[in-house]
Amino acid sequence: MKALLALLCLLPAALSAAEWTSRPFAEIAVHPEFRAPAEVVAVNEANIAAEVSGRIDYLPARVGERVGKGGELARIDPASYRVELDRARAQVELLANRVKLAEAQLAQTEALAARGFISSDGLRVKRTELAVLQSELAATRQGLEAARLQLSRTVIRAPYAGVVRERLASVGDLAAPGTPLLVFAADDGVEVRARVPAAHIDSMRAAGAWRLVAGSRELPLKLLRVSPLVSAAGQVQVAVFAARDGVPPGLAGELRWVSPQPYLPASWVLQRDGASGVWLVRDGRPVFEPLPQAEAGRPVAVKLAPETLLVDEGRHGLDLPATGASR
Repeated sequence: MKALLALLCLLPAALSAAEWTSRPFAEIAVHPEFRAPAEVVAVNEANIAAEVSGRIDYLPARVGERVGKGGELARIDPASYRVELDRARAQVELLANRVKLAEAQLAQTEALAARGFISSDGLRVKRTELAVLQSELAATRQGLEAARLQLSRTVIRAPYAGVVRERLASVGDLAAPGTPLLVFAADDGVEVRARVPAAHIDSMRAAGAWRLVAGSRELPLKLLRVSPLVSAAGQVQVAVFAARDGVPPGLAGELRWVSPQPYLPASWVLQRDGASGVWLVRDGRPVFEPLPQAEAGRPVAVKLAPETLLVDEGRHGLDLPATGASR
């Protein structure tokens, strides 16, 4: 009699455990939003450096000032380079006069040789002397061009239109070739670069719509390319975007996108016999479907048809497959 009473007491609990309802996956699925750190960078940003030695005479550009292409950024004392240019010009003029003299002497020697007064060896010597002088003149003219080039390098000009980001030198400093003078960034060509975890690259590519969120600003983006290289330290890849609206270089924020892949909410992932999974309805019966890729407390990407039925109410009480009512 006592055993019968115990069974009667357990019967309502067993009946309630067997009761369950179902819902289609389309009503349950979520599309999580993913985020990755991003920043706006100038396509061209250069450390402008001195190309010749000398004292800095003029540094007109100020931080934040816009300079057009070819605009003067800095000037180095040109006095010694002007001296070298004048010396090269004088050397060219000297050799040019010596070439003229040698040409006149050769013409005279050829006339004498035609009348037999000069031997062929003497004529050959004069021609060789002229050829040597002409070669020296050509080399000296190259030296003149080099002196002009060095003088032109005392004025540093903007390689493109842009903005001075940082000044690294001051008027009066002594510069040598390679001495950094300022950081210069183009303001008419920027990219948004985001560091996206390699595991989320496929989701990011498939999203179709991306946003840069920086404070109160939210800007639509266009995907340009994804670097195939993976950072060993953070296991991230760099995704490069174009901003559809003008944004200043240096702006930092987050890249955000919504996954097109449907995810099963974390509350629907249950444990059975130490395995994670979800209760599906097949042929009117609950069936436990393992999800090896599931992580505790996180939504999990699943490939289920939108009309697939999932056990809703009563799913936590299920243990073995049982028949039940679905709605």
